[in-house]
Amino acid sequence: MGELFLMKITSNRYFKLLTIIVVIAPYSIAVADSSTSNSALSLINQMEYASTHLNYKGVFVYLRNDQLKAIHVVHKVDKYGEYERLTSLNGPPREIIRDKESITHIFPNRKENIEGDFHSGNNFLRNFSKKLKDISKYYQFSIGKKNRVAGRETQEIIVIPSDPYRYGYHLWVDPNTGLLLKSIMIGEDNRPLEQVMFISLSLPTQISQQELLPTIVGKRVSQKREDKSIKSDLESQEESHWKIDWLPLGFTLVAYGKHLLPNSQIPVEHLAYSDGLGSVSVFIESAIDNHQSHLHGFSTLGAINAYGTTLSKHYLTVVGDIPHAAVEKIGKSIRYIN
Repeated sequence: MGELFLMKITSNRYFKLLTIIVVIAPYSIAVADSSTSNSALSLINQMEYASTHLNYKGVFVYLRNDQLKAIHVVHKVDKYGEYERLTSLNGPPREIIRDKESITHIFPNRKENIEGDFHSGNNFLRNFSKKLKDISKYYQFSIGKKNRVAGRETQEIIVIPSDPYRYGYHLWVDPNTGLLLKSIMIGEDNRPLEQVMFISLSLPTQISQQELLPTIVGKRVSQKREDKSIKSDLESQEESHWKIDWLPLGFTLVAYGKHLLPNSQIPVEHLAYSDGLGSVSVFIESAIDNHQSHLHGFSTLGAINAYGTTLSKHYLTVVGDIPHAAVEKIGKSIRYIN
């Protein structure tokens, strides 16, 4: 796994506004001014409910490294579960269809493979509830200014990290619907790293199944949300021969698995860690084959940082939406255990 692998991971990020909504929603909060505590907590609770209970359609834009992507989203909720379709509106055509059972990526006229674990995000989200009581140790939440987004009045929530090993956020929530309409990830020197913002939004009472069907034709890559053929068990991590000696405070293991990459019979070991907001993955691959494209050293793309090295005849790649210093320090702390 090298530069190409990093590019493929980050290419999916602009499809994840809905994940951002769910990710931020459930946290306990610490606020700089106690008088804003009730307001901030109320908005957080609204976000949690809205992200999983409302029908909505709209267009949001994603800005990273001066590149702007536009995505059309249709999100439906009924008694059977959640469904959504996300379609790229500029650049190469691409679409993602999600339902309660599977996630399907569609790429017309492109020789492209999806690497990684589609359902690891679900495992990641399941672990948030375990972190609620601890999240306030590593982030401070406060109420900011009001602003209009997609023609709607919103309230800003400011998220400030407690150390240099994680990013901050500015979030704009619609108090009337509870939906997160804008998000800015803040890096070092208070620089915006990524921005996601709705530019149009409607909340129909009914959305037909027809609106959730694919709109483009092309190569499809699907995976079940609960694929029993993939070993993904936190307890299985005890069998690993690898140990990470340093992680930022609050980061704990939320997913573990061994997966086969396309065109390879050699499994890649994957360990995912999170503090409830930031996340980082460690990929360990046998160096039996001489992969010239494997990442050595440091690489970055927007908010995603990666560090690659070789140890004990294995390629190690650390990738995460956390600062450069944290990714590199994690990578240099990995050791092999006989």
